[in-house]
Amino acid sequence: MDSLEMFTDFFLIAGMSFLAFLILILLKSKVHFSKKILTIFFINAFFFLLYYYAFLHKIKLLAGISILFGHGVGYLLGPSFLFLVKSLVFKKEVIIKPYIKSLIPFFIVFILLNIPLSIAVTTNYLSTYHNLYIVLEIPFNIIENLFVIFYIFKTLSFLKRLKLSIQQNYSHVSSQNLKWYKHFIIGFLTVVIFDILLSIYEIFYTINTFNIGTIIAFLFFCLYIYLGYKGLYQSQIFIPSFLLDNLYTNTEKQVVLNNIKEEKHKIRRLDNLNSVEIENLKNKLYLLLTKEKVYLNEELNLTELAEQIGISNKKLSELLNHHLNTNFYDLVNHYRIENVKKRFENGDAEKYTIISIAYDAGFKSKASFYRIFKQKEGVSPSTYSKKYQNVS
Repeated sequence: MDSLEMFTDFFLIAGMSFLAFLILILLKSKVHFSKKILTIFFINAFFFLLYYYAFLHKIKLLAGISILFGHGVGYLLGPSFLFLVKSLVFKKEVIIKPYIKSLIPFFIVFILLNIPLSIAVTTNYLSTYHNLYIVLEIPFNIIENLFVIFYIFKTLSFLKRLKLSIQQNYSHVSSQNLKWYKHFIIGFLTVVIFDILLSIYEIFYTINTFNIGTIIAFLFFCLYIYLGYKGLYQSQIFIPSFLLDNLYTNTEKQVVLNNIKEEKHKIRRLDNLNSVEIENLKNKLYLLLTKEKVYLNEELNLTELAEQIGISNKKLSELLNHHLNTNFYDLVNHYRIENVKKRFENGDAEKYTIISIAYDAGFKSKASFYRIFKQKEGVSPSTYSKKYQNVS
């Protein structure tokens, strides 16, 4: 065994050991549904590495097991990408049936391909079936990857809509930030596209399948490490139910309607209020922001502000969206930025650090403060503050 094979062997064994450890922890502990979906990714990665280990050592039994549970998993992972992030927002009963329904292609592949192929690899039976599959393997692989890409784009679209809903409920998005998951998805997409190009190339030219497969396995393993590190610590994302309407599919929406039908009829809209009452609500909001300065509370959210005004969070959202042409995120951060600017203009930047001024104004992180300030003012906070330093 040369040095490359020794390194590959070490990588495969270490990777499988690490993944087995993660899987056991998740299976033995009582975890949220999102963590159970996360476990699917780790199990897939384990069998993915097991396949290449069996290939390297020519162990038929291990190869058969890894094919049984690790072949055609694109039809499992594709929907899991989408429902992993949905499970952070929706209740299990809302998404469980759509999730299982989306896995029907995987169940078909498991029965019609995985079981026969596993038998063919470990025994002398079904050799004709196996030979036929070898001929069709590359087109099958391309179709599977295209299926994954389809769900990746569905997931990215959902993440975009989710971000808009989060901004309507939170004044900061750091704790609700799923940018890491977007990076993971894009990374996975890149590897999948790379695999498709290699499959197309393999149709016309001969390549060393083992070396290419090992590279693909290594890339996927790195992505799974990133997913595990971030995903295990990702908390639930709490959004008022009415803000979830634009995130539901028709099936999910019907489940929700069946579950909260009576409660939904009780919700009133601002359409029931006259112009004077709406102006009163605007004045209450204005006083809370200018006199009480509630935006200084870094944990302020839509529901808490609505309670202080004395209305439901749904009514407050409608007031912001339809009568003030803004959302909660932009409104609160506007007042925070104005607070910071006023302190800069008073020369406070000479006495305190910029970030301490930002924290005092209600910002929760340095990164979000700098990003929002530059978006609104066109310059960085440090550049803006310098205009008012040493001026007497």
